[in-house]
Amino acid sequence: MNQKENNKIGVAYCRVSTDEQANNGLSLDVQEQKCTEKLREDGYTTLKPIRDEGISAGSMKRKGIQQIIGMVVRQEIQAVCTIDSSRISRNTYEYLYFRDLLRKHKVTLIYLNNPNMDDSAMSRGMDTIVAATNEIQRLITSEKVKATLNERARAGFFPAAAPIGYTNIENPDKSVNRMALKVIAPNESAQLVTESFKLYATGNYNARDLWAIMCAKGLRNRNGTKLSPSRFYDMLKNRIYLGEIHWGEMHNKNGVHRPLIDLGTFNQVQSVMAGHNLHASRKRKHNWLLSGFIYCATHAKRYTAEWHLNKKIAYYHCTNREGCGKYIESNKLEAQIAEKFKEIEFSPDFIEAVIGSVQKTFYQRNNEYESKRQGLVNRRNALEAKRKVAEEKLFAGTLDDPSFTRIRNEIKEEIDSLQNQIFDLEDKREAKIDIAQEILRFTRSAYHGYVKAAPSVKRHYLSLFWEKFDVANGVIITSCPTLFFRELLKLEKVFLRKAKTQKIPNNVGKNGELIISNTWLRGQDSNLEPYP
Repeated sequence: MNQKENNKIGVAYCRVSTDEQANNGLSLDVQEQKCTEKLREDGYTTLKPIRDEGISAGSMKRKGIQQIIGMVVRQEIQAVCTIDSSRISRNTYEYLYFRDLLRKHKVTLIYLNNPNMDDSAMSRGMDTIVAATNEIQRLITSEKVKATLNERARAGFFPAAAPIGYTNIENPDKSVNRMALKVIAPNESAQLVTESFKLYATGNYNARDLWAIMCAKGLRNRNGTKLSPSRFYDMLKNRIYLGEIHWGEMHNKNGVHRPLIDLGTFNQVQSVMAGHNLHASRKRKHNWLLSGFIYCATHAKRYTAEWHLNKKIAYYHCTNREGCGKYIESNKLEAQIAEKFKEIEFSPDFIEAVIGSVQKTFYQRNNEYESKRQGLVNRRNALEAKRKVAEEKLFAGTLDDPSFTRIRNEIKEEIDSLQNQIFDLEDKREAKIDIAQEILRFTRSAYHGYVKAAPSVKRHYLSLFWEKFDVANGVIITSCPTLFFRELLKLEKVFLRKAKTQKIPNNVGKNGELIISNTWLRGQDSNLEPYP
């Protein structure tokens, strides 16, 4: 390529690898000046230099280098000038790809510090060796950084940007060694993090609803932006809030930072989370009853659902890329699933045992409720009597006004607290009788219990009895029971009435009977590979 032609256009590429270099150093300016001068000396018309500031060369997914690749492909430039090959990439494979791309489009690659290439085997071979050396240097540096971070974690210091609820600060103790110069400390979000754990541990919230509540209260990322639901969910699983440090393979239960929660609360949160996630579909804008339970018999892909016709009708359909050409109205498919519960009949002795167990548990807990409630009522009555005495002393003139006001406010606060506890107890008792009623209804008639249940309870019943349903042309052709259901069948605690014969599509070749499957679903919320 004749580099002296005036119509040739070149661009200078400059890069530094750290924010400190990008913000405070002169490296970028020096690179820009030298590369621009070199291009002009070689007869190129220069474009505005392209910079990647504070970005590692471990990957070419950088804005500046991607911009250059686009210009090369569009044939907008004829030369790229940079200090040396390490500015382009410290990944051998990606560097060779870039070099070959420029060679293919007849774009000259000019280095100031490296020998410039020609098309000879020796020149390209030496350039490849230099590229490999650049990668080795990056890997060695990476190992050193990782070793330093691991040592900090081993010493009990969190070695990276602080998680939600903490801030990176300079250690106020100036006598510490270099390893402890920076620590993490609770910030203004710490109290909200603690409250999030305590509220979730009650079991009265799902993660997404609690996320919305806490964000409304001001819970934010370290950069001040609103958390995503997934970040909030991860926060509830992070043991750093116990005062522990977990970094790669390094696990230290004695971090030097202040914990925000206790072990009991953390374990309760994990228990509630596990219960919520059992066969659960992640919360979305629309929660579909059968999400994760119905699969395409042809492609072994999970069905999804969506609204059509201005959201008046919802349909389930296969998620295979080519599709099945068949959309099933949600209410029709859900009605077929409900019919499956007509086939379930519990044995009389099982029904009797369940009723007896529910009754025993309910009365036991009801006695506990009455005992706790009476204790709270007694405390409330004692406070009311104390308030009455204070009122009589006020009128008798034996208690001054400031003292009466203080006593009155203290008593009112305690009575309000006790009354709230009584209301909470009554709410829990109502919830327990609702649960008992639900269990008895389902045990006496699985079908009626299922159709009358709330959607979340329906999903629970589905997860207890069915792993999956295979569907073809709008018809359920196989029903795979869970291990729990299979065990009840073996023990003859539950029986299956003969199902009505369904018309099975000719292209499927299955008989429509109940299939006892040994294949467990790995999760109701993800697409799986085809079943064997």
